[in-house]
Amino acid sequence: MATHRPVVLIAGKLSLLPAGDTLAAKVQEVDVVEMQAKEGIGAAGMAVYCNAGFQVMKAKADDDTKANVLGLALSSAVLDAYVQVQTDGVLELADWTESAGSAALAVGTDYYLDTTAGVLTGNIPGAGNLVFVGRAISPQRLEISIQRPIKLN
Repeated sequence: MATHRPVVLIAGKLSLLPAGDTLAAKVQEVDVVEMQAKEGIGAAGMAVYCNAGFQVMKAKADDDTKANVLGLALSSAVLDAYVQVQTDGVLELADWTESAGSAALAVGTDYYLDTTAGVLTGNIPGAGNLVFVGRAISPQRLEISIQRPIKLN
C-alpha cells in the first residue's frame, strides 16, 4: 500500500507535507443541549442543573439536589422557555457580571459554583458542596470543565 503525504498550505502556497513533518491541530469539542427552564434563568453564563422532570434550574452549592451542574446557560430564559446549555468547551461572554460578579473574569482563576443560585465564584465556598466549573483563560472566556460535587460539611 502506498503512503501519501497530505497537501498543506506553506507560505501561502499549496505543497506536500514535508517528509518527517506531522500535522498537529487543536481539537475542541463543544456540547450544547437545549432544555426547558423550570424557572427564570437571569443571564448567559449562569450555572444550571437538571431536575427530576428533565428541566433546568439554577444550580446552588449549598443545596445537595441542586449542586450537580449540567452546564452554563447560553442566554437568559423565562419560565417554561427553552434555553441552550453548554456542557463543555470554551464559553465566551462580553460581560460576566450577572453570572460571575464582575464584567471580566480573572485570567487563570478557577471558578466554582456559588451558594447564590446560578452564580460562579473564584472563591471556594465555605459550606455545602465544592463544584469546580471551569478556569478563566481570558477576561471573556471560561474553559468549562465541570466536576462532580464534593460535600464540604
